[in-house]
Amino acid sequence: MNLSIRTHGIELTGELQQYVERRIGFALDRYETRLSEVVVYLDDTNGPKGGVDKLCQITAELPGIDRVKILEQNATFAGAVDGAARRLGYRIHQVLRRRRPEDAQHRLHRRAARLESVGGAV
Repeated sequence: MNLSIRTHGIELTGELQQYVERRIGFALDRYETRLSEVVVYLDDTNGPKGGVDKLCQITAELPGIDRVKILEQNATFAGAVDGAARRLGYRIHQVLRRRRPEDAQHRLHRRAARLESVGGAV
């Protein structure tokens, strides 16, 4: 998995970079072999004014399946990264669960059994 961090309006300090890498690593550890690229974009939309304006957008590329994009806003970058990473892990889990071949086979068998029970052709 290739992880890149991009920023706008803020300086990417070593501490923030380590935090993002560690948090994304924890959230996506079990999917690491299935992801080709993860891009984290951090932005401070209001600049020094303050407020709930810290933005974290994460885009994860699942080759041959889908691209998953999550957007999270919070008062701090840590909060935005935490929320986005948690939601991304859950969303990737959903995408992969729906794409499993055994799930598709199970749905076909369930449909065939339902049709047989009502006297339809398979």
